[in-house]
Amino acid sequence: MVNMNRFVVMVDAGYLLRQSIEVVSNRASTSRADLEIVDPDGLINALLEKSRSTLNLSGKELLRVYWYDGVIANGLTPQQRSLIKVNDVQFRAGTINGQGKQKGVDSLIITDLIELTSYRAISDAVLVTGDSDLAVGIEIAQKRGVRIAVLGLEDLAAGVAHNQGFEITSRADRLGMLGLADLARFLRYTPNQSTTVHPPVAAVPTPAAAPTPTNLPIPNDVSTPNDVGVSPPAMDRARVEAAVMAFIAQRGSSLVGAVDHTTNRIEATVDRALLYHVSTDLGHGRLTEAEKIYTRQFFRERSLTA
Repeated sequence: MVNMNRFVVMVDAGYLLRQSIEVVSNRASTSRADLEIVDPDGLINALLEKSRSTLNLSGKELLRVYWYDGVIANGLTPQQRSLIKVNDVQFRAGTINGQGKQKGVDSLIITDLIELTSYRAISDAVLVTGDSDLAVGIEIAQKRGVRIAVLGLEDLAAGVAHNQGFEITSRADRLGMLGLADLARFLRYTPNQSTTVHPPVAAVPTPAAAPTPTNLPIPNDVSTPNDVGVSPPAMDRARVEAAVMAFIAQRGSSLVGAVDHTTNRIEATVDRALLYHVSTDLGHGRLTEAEKIYTRQFFRERSLTA
């Protein structure tokens, strides 16, 4: 049945819970194993409240909340089972690889979003994610008349940036942000507690981070929003900055106008060349999500002062 007066909320649990543990623990932990959801119903209702206010959805009906999360070989955890019991929540299972990272979630989100829009089942969609790979799904849904909001989670006072790809934040019709005040009643920092997805992993110390050009700290220990209980290697900001400066020096005047300073968007061909140059200079192949974010941020900052 066609119903263009309904909305859907799609939650990338890897992103939400990874960000949440940093916020509620004041960056004492980056492991989802240390996060307990004490009130699943309250958490879902908080996401719905933020979704409605971000897209002004008063008068529109919720279709459902999709909860996307990786599942270990032994099956669903007690935490995941508690979320399934919440009204209007449908659990969508990805997998967990040998490094403890969830896989297949982004493709599930894109597939569901495209199918819902192709059947004209929704008028609005809210994505709680930081994954830049979802940009293609956002564009397809928008071409079919669906409004898209992207919700992030940050706490700048604690040094936790939203860690969302520019590809999705620049394409969204609306942006919303959750913080500690939105989540504190529903989540708890519980070191070594056993009700979450994975056993805790010993923390790996990382060097103190220098302030970013816009004074918005990006955690050194974040590589992708979908990391689950694994501490990735630190980002070398100095090398990233040196690579960006070398790129600017090589391209020279051809970079004039490459950044639209109204939207902060980098022209697509320049963006691809920039990321390729930096990844080559760093010598480890594909950039992490944090490296992409910092590369673009530093490039935009330098283009403003050039």
